[in-house]
Amino acid sequence: MKKISFLLAGIIVAGMTLQAQDATTLLNEGLTLKNQKKVVEAIDKFKKALALKPDYTEAMYEMGWCHNDLKEYTSAIASLRKARVGWPTIPKVHFELGYAFDKNGNTDSAIASLQKCLQYKTDYSLAWKQLGTIYYTRDKIEDALLCYNNYERAAKDSIKDYLYFYRKGFCYNAAKKYDSALVPLNRSSQLKADYLNTWLELGFAYSRLKKLDESITYYKKAITVDPKSHVGYNGIGEVYRDYKKEMNEAMTWYLKALEVKPKERKACFGMGYCLNSQQKYADAIPYLRTAIAEEATYTAAWVELGYSLFKTGAYTEAEEKLKQALLLNSKNENARYYLVLMYVAQKNKARAQEQVDELKKNGSKYVTELQTKVSAL
Repeated sequence: MKKISFLLAGIIVAGMTLQAQDATTLLNEGLTLKNQKKVVEAIDKFKKALALKPDYTEAMYEMGWCHNDLKEYTSAIASLRKARVGWPTIPKVHFELGYAFDKNGNTDSAIASLQKCLQYKTDYSLAWKQLGTIYYTRDKIEDALLCYNNYERAAKDSIKDYLYFYRKGFCYNAAKKYDSALVPLNRSSQLKADYLNTWLELGFAYSRLKKLDESITYYKKAITVDPKSHVGYNGIGEVYRDYKKEMNEAMTWYLKALEVKPKERKACFGMGYCLNSQQKYADAIPYLRTAIAEEATYTAAWVELGYSLFKTGAYTEAEEKLKQALLLNSKNENARYYLVLMYVAQKNKARAQEQVDELKKNGSKYVTELQTKVSAL
């Protein structure tokens, strides 16, 4: 009887050993297929390995990796969650899971997984990059830059991702660190010369650095890349309007933008602003109305339209538009400035004084000038 028991036990152990060997063989076959970029076939091998050995953590991880590669993120998450149970301290599991969460729209979970990855391996370069990109998409600019700088410190090979350098340059521009933006943006342009957004960001950075000829040059490169994009034309228009103070030249470029995209809000605003500056108030009104129709929260357009209406004597509507601007931004100085001027023109001292008092609360530079006008009524 004992001999039979020992025999059965031996058979069971041998069977289990054979199963484990078969599972390992299937895993290795899957890894070979994965390396050959035959990812679908690799998944089939990993599934067969798991059928023989359900707790095979490595097979779970590799299957999750393959699902990520196929953009099957829900399946990747399912596999990688199981792998995480067996490998709770292995950084690459948390990285792949964070990647899958991010691509599946589970951003908070993605951040948590990537941070866990970095907890176990602080120089995991791709985790820094992925985390930085999440912060970039969330407009958390300083966090993104911190992650991107850590990515570059951790990266062992030369970085050749044009989109990464564009995003880093964009973040520097958003942080008003325009000099710093130039390095990654120029690197992006070297890696991919036909990426429109890089040239646009370079044009923007140079305009803010008051290097206006360079700004125009880069905006023109953007136009060469995509003549049907209105953004480059608007950029040049802004340079001539805000920095060179050449309104006719600015309007030439805004009109080009409107040829490409009729009713484009920034081009319409730019036209209205330039016409107002030339005292062509009636001509400005249609452009500014269009800008507001395209974006109802465009505060600057409400202000300019209110100013145009005030200067053409349409006081009631002007007051309405300027007050709408203040509803959008109660600290908008220009809206209150124009309201004071309009009330002074109407000899309405009480209302004018109300607006001056509001400007005083906000420490406006216009208070002395306007108080003199109001006191003279």
